Amino acid sequence: MNLLPKSPKEFGSIDYWEKFFQQRGKKAFEWYGTYLELCGLLHKYIKPREKVLVIGCGNSELSEQLYDVGYQDIVNIDISEVVIKQMKERNASRRPQMSFLKMDMTQMEFPDASFQVVLDKGTLDAVLTDEEEKTLQQVDRMLAEVGRVLQVPFLSVGGDIGVRTVQHQDCSPLSGDYVVEDVQGDDKRYFRRLIFLSNRNVVQSEARLLQDVSHRAQKKRKKDRKKQRPADTPEDLPAAPGQSIDKSYLCCEHHKAMIAGLALLRNPELLLETPLGLLVVGLGGGSLPLFVHDHFPKSCIDAVEIDPSMLQVATQWFGFSQSDRMKVHIADGLDYITSLAEEEARPHYDVIMFDVDSKDPTLGMSCPPPAFVAQPFLQKVKSILTPEGVFVLNLVCRDPGLKDSVLAGLKAVFPLLYVRRIEGEVNEILFCQPHPERKLAMPELLEMAQALEQTLRKPGKGWDDTYVLSDMLKTVKIV
Repeated sequence: MNLLPKSPKEFGSIDYWEKFFQQRGKKAFEWYGTYLELCGLLHKYIKPREKVLVIGCGNSELSEQLYDVGYQDIVNIDISEVVIKQMKERNASRRPQMSFLKMDMTQMEFPDASFQVVLDKGTLDAVLTDEEEKTLQQVDRMLAEVGRVLQVPFLSVGGDIGVRTVQHQDCSPLSGDYVVEDVQGDDKRYFRRLIFLSNRNVVQSEARLLQDVSHRAQKKRKKDRKKQRPADTPEDLPAAPGQSIDKSYLCCEHHKAMIAGLALLRNPELLLETPLGLLVVGLGGGSLPLFVHDHFPKSCIDAVEIDPSMLQVATQWFGFSQSDRMKVHIADGLDYITSLAEEEARPHYDVIMFDVDSKDPTLGMSCPPPAFVAQPFLQKVKSILTPEGVFVLNLVCRDPGLKDSVLAGLKAVFPLLYVRRIEGEVNEILFCQPHPERKLAMPELLEMAQALEQTLRKPGKGWDDTYVLSDMLKTVKIV
C-alpha cells in the first residue's frame, strides 16, 4: 500500500493525513527514527520534570516510550482527527496523564508560556515543502505559536541552534541522516528548547528559512517599536546571521563545568598571559572552543569535527570563525588523536576536551562512543597531554555497570580523577590528570576557581555574571 503523496504539497493537507492514518491503521509510523535511535539525544536535552508539547504527533510511539521511562507531563497535538482518536484509545488506560488533542499548530489554544520543551519529529519538513511566500507565511505562524507557548521566546536573530546528527536508518520516505536542532531563547537565564528531528538533506535550507522568518519577525518588532518611540530615536542596526551571538555566555551546564576544570591547571592568574594549547573533539555549534579563544588571548585551539556540515552551520549561524589561534580539522577524533600520538615530535596540549555524541545510544552510553574511552586509546590521549595538563570528558551513561567500567578504565590511565555531576541531568564531567600528587583539596580547588574567575572578570572581558566558576566545582568528588 503506497501512502506517499503524489506531490510534496500534499504533506500540508489535512485531507492527506486523515486518509494516511485511516489506511495506516494502528501500526505506528516513525518518521526519522524510533525512540531507541533518538533516546540518547532526547534524554540529554529534556528533563523528566519538564512539560513537553509534541506537535504533529501522528501515531508515533515516541511520546508513549518517553512517558514509560518517566516523562509524564506530555501533551500531543495533531491536525488529524483520525489519529488523535486512535491515540486516545490506545493510551487511555495505560497512560492516563498523557493527553492527545486535535489542534492546528499554527493556531494553538494553549496559554502563553505553557511549555518548557516543544518537540517536532518531521512536522516542519511537512510544512516546508517549498520556498513560496504562502509556505513561509505558514512557517511564520507555526514558529510564532511555538514561541508563544514556550516559557521564553525560542527564536531570534543570534539565537543559538545546536545540531546533532543521528545514525541513519531507512525508515522514512525522506531517507537521510537525522538532525536535532536545539534552539535557545534570548534570555540568558533560561534554557528552553524547540527540538526538530529533521531530514539532514534539507536542514541547511530549513536553517536559512528559519533565519529568514526570524529576520522578518525582527523587522516587524522594530516597526512596532518605532511607532512607540520618539521620531529622532535611531533604529537598531540589522544583525547578520550569528553576528549577535553573546560569546561570553555558555548555555549548556556541562560546558560551564568543563571550562571550570581549567582551574586545575594551577596559577590561574597567569593563564591569560600564558600560551595555552587546547584540543576539543566535537565542535557542535562551536561555543566551547570559541569561549576559550575569546577569554584566553594566548590560547591556541585545535577543534576536531567529523561532519563538515557542522562547521558550516557553526560558522554561518553561531558566530564561529577560525583564526590563526583556532583551527578546525575535519576528521574522526579517534584517527586524529592516533595520528598525533604516532608522530615522532608529537604536540602536547594543556587541555583536551571530549564532547562527542555516540551514534548508538542503545549501548547505555550516549556520550562518548565507547571507543573514545577504551584504555589503548586513552593511553594515546595521555601521550599528547602535558604532565600538568587536564583531560576533560563529558560522560552521559545510564548503565551503572558500564559507568563503573568506564571510570575504572579512566582511573587506570589517569590516576587522578575528579567527577562533577550536572544537577538534574545525566551528564557527568570528568577531570582527569596523569599525576595523583597534583590532587587538590576542596578548599584549594575552590580558591583556584575563584582566582581564575577573578582574572576572567576583568573589564572588557565580557564575563557572564551568572557564571560562578567555584559553584561549578563545589560538588566535585575524587574517584
